[in-house]
Amino acid sequence: MKIEPASPPPPVRGFRFSGVHGGLKSRGRRDFALIVADRPAVCAAAFTTNRAAAAPVIVARRHAAGGTARAVMVNSGSANAGTGAKGVKFAEWSCRELASRLGGDPEQVIPCSTGVIGVELERTPFARAISLAVDGLSRKGAVAAARAMMTSDAFPKWSHRPVAGSDAVVVGLAKGAGMIHPNMATMLAVIVTDARLSREAADAILSSALPRSFNRISVDGDTSTNDSVILMASGEAPGPLIDAAGAEGYREAEEAITAVMDDLARLIVRDGEGATKLIDIVVSGACDTAAADRAARAVANSVLVKAAFAGADPNWGRIICALGYSGVDFDPERLEVDIDDVALVRGGALVSGEAQRMARKVMRGDSFVVSIRLGSGSGEARIVTSDLTEAYVRFNSAYTS
Repeated sequence: MKIEPASPPPPVRGFRFSGVHGGLKSRGRRDFALIVADRPAVCAAAFTTNRAAAAPVIVARRHAAGGTARAVMVNSGSANAGTGAKGVKFAEWSCRELASRLGGDPEQVIPCSTGVIGVELERTPFARAISLAVDGLSRKGAVAAARAMMTSDAFPKWSHRPVAGSDAVVVGLAKGAGMIHPNMATMLAVIVTDARLSREAADAILSSALPRSFNRISVDGDTSTNDSVILMASGEAPGPLIDAAGAEGYREAEEAITAVMDDLARLIVRDGEGATKLIDIVVSGACDTAAADRAARAVANSVLVKAAFAGADPNWGRIICALGYSGVDFDPERLEVDIDDVALVRGGALVSGEAQRMARKVMRGDSFVVSIRLGSGSGEARIVTSDLTEAYVRFNSAYTS
């Protein structure tokens, strides 16, 4: 599903962007992105839980721990994962190289890489990419940066929102299409704002927004080695400092940042490799939220269910099967399932052949909601997923860069 965002993001006070072809990928494609703050900005970040974390993630975790950052750099083509100590040394060198061009501290550079695992990067083309990107920095360069982050993506991903009641704005860039099952997915996102956030407020907002955005999506159930989400705040918008969860302006900033992250998360699912549909799986009536989440993920990640989605087949038996092995306690005879507003299952049984036909018609669209009610409590959760098509298998059956 090629769905490029309609309007380009606005400038954000205190930030410049660029996206260039530095020679890291073939055929002249943009392959290096920079997001640079005019001065060190407040930084909050989250990274993959995959134990085989990529070299840039190892370095980025250490640098982000300081709570401020000057720049985020993203190369595409090679994930610099599975490259051992050499990969870590390369990531550290790249931070020093960029810092020397910007005139800052290497530990305030956040490195990100995306692409093929097990392929080493080379210093000469990387240094050229850094040089070109620094020279190309612009207040209006966010779209170019989003394009440079792409690997298997069909379209670039960005979103923006104003912060209600202020002059501040939020802009987010992301990449991701396959290997998407975040648990903080290959998924990268950089969100920048000129809101006046303290480090504590930025950490709190990111922690709150992740479960409502990137951590509730799944394309293929694979958690990447490179997943990174970075939030930077320049503080250059007028207004009081937002220094705690209860401070003036906190709720409005949290809502804008969460909305941008949710937009980006949904764009990633829409761009799932070979995907033709975006599906919300909503489970309610579980014993608690954790159980609802577990049930929703079982349905969203079921290969059989996702194949049925691809064929617009309201195969409720596959949904019940996934619920049954999820480990969540429920009474199948109380189960209810709706496809959008079509009542498909009541009391654990198909309502009628007509309901099945109506559900199939709904599922031929490019998005719909599967509502599942377990009838055993008040726990509720939502997971956003895609269908599974032959195109996904073809794409992932061969070496790609």
